[in-house]
Amino acid sequence: MLSSLRFSRIVFIASFAAAATNIASYALWINAGVTLSISIRASLMLAADHPGLWGVGYLLQAFAFILWALIPFAIGNKFRGLAPGLSQLVVVVGGFGFAWRALTDFARAGSIEYLGQMYASNDPLLRALAEQMAAWTQLWTFGAVWEFMGNGLAFGAFPLIVGLLFVAARKRALGWTVALLGGLSMLSFVGTAFYYISGIRSGIDLILTPGIVAIAAAPLWLALFAWLADRES
Repeated sequence: MLSSLRFSRIVFIASFAAAATNIASYALWINAGVTLSISIRASLMLAADHPGLWGVGYLLQAFAFILWALIPFAIGNKFRGLAPGLSQLVVVVGGFGFAWRALTDFARAGSIEYLGQMYASNDPLLRALAEQMAAWTQLWTFGAVWEFMGNGLAFGAFPLIVGLLFVAARKRALGWTVALLGGLSMLSFVGTAFYYISGIRSGIDLILTPGIVAIAAAPLWLALFAWLADRES
């Protein structure tokens, strides 16, 4: 039985495991009172009062992205004979995008826990240093800018190319719909990253909304991609 198990079937099953770990991370954070607009100081307070909260959550996210990184390979294998160029591109872009996000979350899991320990200190200088380092980390190193660019690849450019593959497979209505939605999501994340770099804040919520919708629905449409890759393999 194991010898006859297709790679595409393994990926399809892995997509459900990824969805479960992704949802579990948000359930953990929501239960602790985390919101999308949580401040840096509030994040550090949670890290100090609840050791492991951010670390476990980000590790769950990282494992979800590692499992999702298998989907571009399954799709690339399915369409290799039909559109070899686009198939290779979807593997490179999708695999790199999800790997980027996984590495980002692995790094954030460790950094926020370390900074939370610093913030728990009674030393005012250490607490101030923890806030400054958290602000820098959140904006540049593992946070907003790099996370948005990674999201732009994984949740934007990847579905855009998959949509073009569907068009090449003569699934034109589905293909153009997926490609347009992926392009909109990509522009949302890339535009938000440039907003952060330039320091502009007005209208950022409106620009980020398509990207947030793409992430919220990711467990569904990524499972759909995995299913389509497995259906006729």
